[in-house]
Amino acid sequence: MVVASVSKLVTALTVARLHAADVLDVTAPVPWTAMGVEPHPAWLDVTTRELLDHTSGMPVAQQSWLDDPGGCDAPLGMILGAPPTGDRGRWRYSNGNYCALGLLIEAVTGERYDVTGRSLVFDPVGAEEPRLTVDGSAPGDGPHRADIARFDRLGAAGSWLAGTDHVAAVLAAATVDDRRILRWPGIFLDQYGWGHTGTLRGAKACAWVIEDGRTVVAATVAGERPSSGGGVCDVLLPALGADLRLTGVDGRALGTPDRSPP
Repeated sequence: MVVASVSKLVTALTVARLHAADVLDVTAPVPWTAMGVEPHPAWLDVTTRELLDHTSGMPVAQQSWLDDPGGCDAPLGMILGAPPTGDRGRWRYSNGNYCALGLLIEAVTGERYDVTGRSLVFDPVGAEEPRLTVDGSAPGDGPHRADIARFDRLGAAGSWLAGTDHVAAVLAAATVDDRRILRWPGIFLDQYGWGHTGTLRGAKACAWVIEDGRTVVAATVAGERPSSGGGVCDVLLPALGADLRLTGVDGRALGTPDRSPP
């Protein structure tokens, strides 16, 4: 299934493991030139950490990341021709940040983004099937009303296809070092745990780690109900919490999460 912006967890985990291996430094400025991008000079001191946290001043430019053919590098190059927005330093969710992280991964490894993602994130949990939408459909894929190629433009921000068992296994394997990189506001938090949601036309996803230390929830929907990935979480977490008698970090029984923007 298309996991939409849950793909950002895969991207962030890939960055975390490259950071741990000293292949990149999340506190250092983004090497735009090595990534094939010549940005406005005001971008030159933006760090990888700012991209991860959506605090770089990247414009939202929502339509730039949807439906058009080709990868995300073309719209990113145009957007970076202007300086960061006045929101730099504050959380402003933009797919452009994670498009840039995908290009960064390719620049520092010399491999396609998904090759590194599979090697560092999916292979360690024995998941061989995950791939990008750019590779097309395969037998066993879930249904989608429109051609999945329309998600290609999202790049590392939202174009992974994976099974829910694979997503859950990846999150269950996250280490303490990983969590130093996967932190708020780059990931979402609520009173019960952490994770990410995904919302695209025709694809909704929820991936959440319950802070009881034992439970991971992953779900995908091909369709429009619920209307968002957060809505998928809001259906599943209370139901599973009641069935499994789960509690959140505050000891309360699992109810409807509050994933308000930071």
